[in-house]
Amino acid sequence: MPVREHLDIVMGNSQYLDDIKMDNMVYLHVIRSPYARARVLRIDSSSTKFLLFLTANYIGNLLMPSMPVSNARIIKMPVLSNGTVNFIGQPVAAVVTDSTYALEDVVDEVSIEYEPLKPVITIDEALRNEEIIHPEIGTNASLDTTLEGGDLNVFKEADVVVEREIEQARLVANPMEPKGCVVYYNGDKLLVYVSTQSTFRVRSDLAEVLGLPIDKIVVKAPKNVGGGFGNKTPAYPEYVLAAIASMKLKRPVKWVETRTEHLNNATQGRGVKSRMKLYAKRDGTILGIEGEVIVNLGAYNFTINASSPIFIANLSTGPYRMLAARVRAIGVFTNTPPSGPYRGAGRPEAALIHETLIDDLADELGMDPVEVRRRNIIRDGETYKTPLGLVIDPANYQSILEDAARHYYELRSRYPGKGVSIVVFALYVSTFGGEGVKAVIGNGKLRLYIGSRPQGHAHASAFTKYASEVFGVPEELIEVVPGDTETLNYGVGTFGSRSATVVAAAITELAERITSKSSSMGLSLIDAIKSRGIVIEEEVDYKPSITILAPGAHVAVVDFNPETLMANVIDYYAVYNVGKPLLEEEVEAQLHGGILQGIAQVLWEGAIYSDDGTPLHVTLADYGLPSPPDVVYKVLTRGLNMPSIMPGGLRGIGEAGTTGALASTFLALEKAISIRSGIRVKLSRTPVTPSYLFQIIK
Repeated sequence: MPVREHLDIVMGNSQYLDDIKMDNMVYLHVIRSPYARARVLRIDSSSTKFLLFLTANYIGNLLMPSMPVSNARIIKMPVLSNGTVNFIGQPVAAVVTDSTYALEDVVDEVSIEYEPLKPVITIDEALRNEEIIHPEIGTNASLDTTLEGGDLNVFKEADVVVEREIEQARLVANPMEPKGCVVYYNGDKLLVYVSTQSTFRVRSDLAEVLGLPIDKIVVKAPKNVGGGFGNKTPAYPEYVLAAIASMKLKRPVKWVETRTEHLNNATQGRGVKSRMKLYAKRDGTILGIEGEVIVNLGAYNFTINASSPIFIANLSTGPYRMLAARVRAIGVFTNTPPSGPYRGAGRPEAALIHETLIDDLADELGMDPVEVRRRNIIRDGETYKTPLGLVIDPANYQSILEDAARHYYELRSRYPGKGVSIVVFALYVSTFGGEGVKAVIGNGKLRLYIGSRPQGHAHASAFTKYASEVFGVPEELIEVVPGDTETLNYGVGTFGSRSATVVAAAITELAERITSKSSSMGLSLIDAIKSRGIVIEEEVDYKPSITILAPGAHVAVVDFNPETLMANVIDYYAVYNVGKPLLEEEVEAQLHGGILQGIAQVLWEGAIYSDDGTPLHVTLADYGLPSPPDVVYKVLTRGLNMPSIMPGGLRGIGEAGTTGALASTFLALEKAISIRSGIRVKLSRTPVTPSYLFQIIK
């Protein structure tokens, strides 16, 4: 089946947030802190050119939502600074004018006086607690808890202990389309158009901050959302400010993020430091892991970041059998933008932890890295509960490993003198919350409304194909519509490798109900669709109680030049299990994009700050975003699918590329450097820049 969505996009016939125009529309501009940490002493504007001037004194001490986490000290982010600022780019005030040109003219008329304070920028600085960012909690640690399970005495039986410390720099999501919103209050309801991964999440966030009943907020997305990568899931302070401005002015208010704003003050992913040990017997049998995972949460708890240390710790055992685990999970505040989900959101971080330890064990024992994995991998068809309590559903981890191993040996033979790695992982699929779907049948169509939101994904094509199979009707009679808060009672959104899995499961249940309803009316489904006087409507809020993971294995080949200290990936293999692929070409596209993002984290990308908290990644070039010349490598992918226990049998794929590529590229680069330099190298950070390599090699 041809993919329907992409042609309009490449032909320029689509619609994005900034294409939305409304009569009498006005424009919001946010004035941001130039300091990483400071007191705000005075805000003054005598200008009469503003339609509206917003400060914390005007809007009140409104706070953005944050997921509650047991034992965490939660400090929520203010919509506008309430007397202190804690990262460069934090919103301090906002102005509204009747044109974007007027914004540039009047912003300079706002005078803000600050008293700079000593900032806390790194994880290590935060842990020292010499400067406390939020004095009310008396520490820079938002979370400090220990996860443990199994018989910890088994650590004493280890013949071999390997240890690795790695610090992963923060990353910026950088979707092609930055964030933005158009908000209009009509006197009764708040209508919000937003470039988002979840209209339902934005609605609930706005309702919480503004104190509005949820049925008084309608959130829609434009026809297309130009990428998200986790960054476009929640509501942001700018959306709240646009809503307040519209409620005051009774006019539509637009805000569109600039690329500079996105680089400097959007939520950032990764930012993780891990110190982990692996305990094993001399025959390669893993006994357990122990250590700590520390996450740079940024200045505030926002969206799901308070839980990220626990999530990474829970995944750090990987797809391996072991007897015990103890991981300390710490989240610390720093004077940088709040952290948030970025493609993988804990999965790649955990894979890098367990796969480097496995390779270190192989090196220590003088064993083949494939053999170490083979001896410890979860068995095909096995339901396995990790020492930390994560239940891994039945899959084909052994078969996935063996398939990748064949390519690993072949590529090692083909590329002498290059670094070749193999990694295996279990991709956690975020099924929690499920998804909402609704079918409206009649007048010649089966219209299917889904709660997920595409951002370049081919949801309409994929779910049309799947619905055709489970409803038993031709594809041309089906129309898939990404839902919003007006067309569906319940929905979740697109993130966490979830959409295909949970939407397909919801459609499966919906098809059973619709078929039963039409049969009770004495109609076949085709007759019901073609009827002109009868409309059948049914909605399903599917909420699974099971956890699903997807096996994957990647092989990377990296070349390294010891003269220039530059590296590049030259060949790549990825084997995956999506349970049942809806569209093979879209599965491959998801993998290709994710693989590049994993490679980029190792070789180029990083949100880097000076000692005073000034971002040094002020342009895409400074940040290290890959460009077409960087993507000159071969990629081969293969599906080795085993259905999951979810209705429909699907598993996730969206974050598999990133999860495997981070670890495989990191290890292949490590091997390439060791081969070409003649020095056994253990890398300890990302990105692996030439300046870093100069320090450890020269």
